[in-house]
Amino acid sequence: MSRYTNGVRFSAAFGWARAAFVKNFLSFIALSVVVMILQFGQQFAATPFTETFSLCIEASGTGETIDSTAVSSCFESEMGQLLLVILMAAVFVIASFLATAGVVRGALYVTLGRRIGFADTFTGPYFGAFVLTTLLIMVTFVAGLFLFVLPAIFAILLFQFAPFFALDRGLSPFQALKSSVGLVRLHWPLAALVTAYVYRSLQGETVNPAA
Repeated sequence: MSRYTNGVRFSAAFGWARAAFVKNFLSFIALSVVVMILQFGQQFAATPFTETFSLCIEASGTGETIDSTAVSSCFESEMGQLLLVILMAAVFVIASFLATAGVVRGALYVTLGRRIGFADTFTGPYFGAFVLTTLLIMVTFVAGLFLFVLPAIFAILLFQFAPFFALDRGLSPFQALKSSVGLVRLHWPLAALVTAYVYRSLQGETVNPAA
């Protein structure tokens, strides 16, 4: 397999990505930090919910049968805290999607030769389409895991460009998925090789030059 597939040179693409990252270093680092903070916030918000759930299950007794009345009473007594936790989790999830869209939008801006600022990555259109598309991919991936893993891998490979179609062109979720599948099917070896190339390179491993 040549390093050139349908006019795309892997080393040139990866080299461009490194150069673009360095040129917009502060913006991408700031976006990455925001994403990590928000992901931590999601985990932090989920902890009280899991603790309350475990507490109420324990309140039902230690026997083989569950005392539904005890569980219900426990949840009712903790309802105020649970509602607050759910609200916090929802805020963190939405903010996390917004930050992730900002990273993708920033990358798309750079491909057009634009220097990005931290703020302008959050002000573009098509955020709703991006979120719905990403959620649909997540649902498909989880469903694929229940079908012996392999379908989940195919789903990620086929739908990997769907968020870009949604955020860049404003396509509906199903149109974005369809466009991604069409792109990957036309360039199937390229999509698999690029994914493998990035996987190796980001871990600092040497990629053997193609013949």
